[in-house]
Amino acid sequence: MNVGSLVLIALFAVLTAVGALIVVPLPFSPVPITFQTLFCILSGAILGRRRALYSQFAYILLGVAGLPVFSKGGSGIGFLFGPTGGYLIGFVIGAYICGLLVENGHDILGMVAGMAVIYVMGIIQLKVVLGLSFIKVVLIGAVPFIPGDIVKIIVGIGIYKRLKKTGMLETI
Repeated sequence: MNVGSLVLIALFAVLTAVGALIVVPLPFSPVPITFQTLFCILSGAILGRRRALYSQFAYILLGVAGLPVFSKGGSGIGFLFGPTGGYLIGFVIGAYICGLLVENGHDILGMVAGMAVIYVMGIIQLKVVLGLSFIKVVLIGAVPFIPGDIVKIIVGIGIYKRLKKTGMLETI
């Protein structure tokens, strides 16, 4: 892996951390609205599956190591075992899936699938941690986020296509 790849991996880890600081709490859910998911799917689309996976894994390592990079400036391993930990793990897998599909020419599907993986992982852990019914978990951990995440996917596709059109992705 070259220096340029390491810089891009670090950049997307930092962008995901910055996205975690943009928080809209929801009074009925332990899961806040953040911009992390936008940077997660962008990492997949722009970096490709392998480097995207590394970027999101690096992001999680920063938080586990104690840096305040999780939502609301949180940190620590406890976040991985709390109600939002599944979403964090979903970032790694979602970025990889997004990157894999985009590498194979499916940019829109890649971003949608990456986001779907984040939802699935988040809902599973939310159910385990909170012990609520599946329907209740979907209502507090997925449904409120769908409109905003559709917008994030549209923005992500726009950014990706713009970078692709300008030829910048060829240098990445």
